[in-house]
Amino acid sequence: MEDWICRAFKTNLICIRRGRHQPAPIQDGVEMPFRDMPWRAWAAYAVLQAGIAAGYAGFAALLEACLPSPHPPGLQLGLPLALALLLRQGGRVWPGLALGMLWLAWREPGLQAADKVLLALSGLGAALLGANLPPRRRLPFFRLSDVLAFLGGAVALSSLLATLGRVFAWMPAYAHRLPELAWSGAQLWLGNAALLLALAPVLLLAGSHGRGRPGAACWRETSLVAGATLLLAILVCCGLNGRGGHYAILPYLFIMPLLWLAFRSELLLAHGLSLAIVALVLAGAGLGSGALTIAGAGESLLNAALLALVQAVTLLVFGALLEERRQVERRLLQANQSLEAKVSERTSQLAESEARLRLMADAAPFPLAMNRLAGGELIYANERAEELFGASLQPERALKVQDFYVHAGERDEVAQALRVRGRVEDKEVRLKDAQGREFWAQISCAMVKSDKIWYVINGVSDISERKQLEQSLHDANAALRRQVDEIEVLQQGLREQALRDPLTGLFNRRHLDEILPRVLDHMLALHRDVAVLMVDADHFKRVNDTYGHRCGDLVLTALGAYLSDHFRSGDIVCRYGGEEFFVLLPGASLEAAFTKAQLLCEAVRRMEIDAQGHTLSVTLSIGLALCPLHGEDAESVVLAADEALYQAKQQGRDRVCVAAPLSQALS
Repeated sequence: MEDWICRAFKTNLICIRRGRHQPAPIQDGVEMPFRDMPWRAWAAYAVLQAGIAAGYAGFAALLEACLPSPHPPGLQLGLPLALALLLRQGGRVWPGLALGMLWLAWREPGLQAADKVLLALSGLGAALLGANLPPRRRLPFFRLSDVLAFLGGAVALSSLLATLGRVFAWMPAYAHRLPELAWSGAQLWLGNAALLLALAPVLLLAGSHGRGRPGAACWRETSLVAGATLLLAILVCCGLNGRGGHYAILPYLFIMPLLWLAFRSELLLAHGLSLAIVALVLAGAGLGSGALTIAGAGESLLNAALLALVQAVTLLVFGALLEERRQVERRLLQANQSLEAKVSERTSQLAESEARLRLMADAAPFPLAMNRLAGGELIYANERAEELFGASLQPERALKVQDFYVHAGERDEVAQALRVRGRVEDKEVRLKDAQGREFWAQISCAMVKSDKIWYVINGVSDISERKQLEQSLHDANAALRRQVDEIEVLQQGLREQALRDPLTGLFNRRHLDEILPRVLDHMLALHRDVAVLMVDADHFKRVNDTYGHRCGDLVLTALGAYLSDHFRSGDIVCRYGGEEFFVLLPGASLEAAFTKAQLLCEAVRRMEIDAQGHTLSVTLSIGLALCPLHGEDAESVVLAADEALYQAKQQGRDRVCVAAPLSQALS
């Protein structure tokens, strides 16, 4: 039944993309009409989405209850669960998530219906954005590039999108307090990012298989470290008096045992303990104590968010580097196993007949030697072994295997392994010859017994060239990685240069042509106005003719800098061409835009510009148009603003003219 629902859901999406108005489910490979779809399938699908919505709402309500009061309003508490569900289950869960987000938004008092819908859409959009940004992997924690993409996309951009929905909903209430709105938005973005980093890794790693395997630590060692860390966290985060900030650094020191758990135990345990430490900080904030409870509850929550960000980012980056290292170790192990298979085959061939053992040993293509296990005295070495070590066996001169080891500890390890397992396979050690030359070697040893005496047969391979090749490959990879980073930086710079005017540093017309249709469509969907200003410097040709083009460039640069500082951070200022500038004011009404333009004219009229020893002044002619009053598409709005600019020039310049309404222009 669930497979049939999934096929039907995917088909519905395909139908919507193709422009159909009716879903066309598929059963047994045949497309069937909408009216023949079984009602049980729809009922099961509805129950599934209702369960997802209820789980999402319950998760958000649980976090709401756990956070101390007062806490910043507007957090998307269910965003980590939504991101985890989308990464785990795919796009089939988004209707239930949308229903849960809409229900939570509808319960918020003091908001209009449109703002509530906006909150739900921004939360759903943030979750979908984080789940669909590349790389699209269910567990993006085991490669450094995936972690960076997760931090930049699933965390930073998703939190930003969720925050923007809340900021737009708050904008009417903060109409005359924009700095306060910006500060509240920044705190809200930090809180959403901290929630994602603290909860999403735990939700995604829980129940995962194949990755994040336990390390070398036993459960007793892990329990001791985790328990001791948790007890110290309770003392530091809930028991200390943090007034004055004397102990603020202590919670950040818990990153050391967290990294130990990620390396020696499980990554999930490290993230879980990190979440527990953040929860203890929040509990301390609620109790009014703890190392991070420096001032009020709001600052304590900010400190908890910063601690969560630091711990989570460090664990994610460290875990990715650790997993990449383990992958390299697995590949090396596979290479060693391949070499071991070859050595085993050679060894079996030599053991076919005891009578031909010495003959085959003398003809072996690699160094071979035999020694007594008890004292290490060499009793046999073939010609290749004598060439490798630069020494030959003589009755009057006894040689021992320990004389050819660089480190005595490695010889002891080999001897201990022989006593425990009876053989050593493909162990890399540092050896030296009779003249003292050191080299890397791979040895394989096996014990044999003859006349109640244990002997050791040693096969030695000089792998110095392979070690040098591995180091060369490592250096080449590092150099290639640096070159790729440099290329990416250059590409980013080229992309930025393509969108910026080289003289004023403002966006150019190419960027305006790309962004203007999207801004208009977005604001029309939100039923909000967009004001555009076409700005022209009056009689600018006289400046170039009188003082030269260099002075003209300095004037344009000064105008561009003033325009960039004069408007809001959300407004878009572009150099349209020559002495013309274009300003896009999303969400501004006609009256507000007209007032802004008049103030701009007055300010520029009084502004003095120093250019190569000359003090110059200019005036501005501005044409104002409003979407949708003067058009709903980019071409119509730009044309209306241009005609208004022409009207301003005709009326004597140094003024603001508003375009005629679209209905009047058509008549």
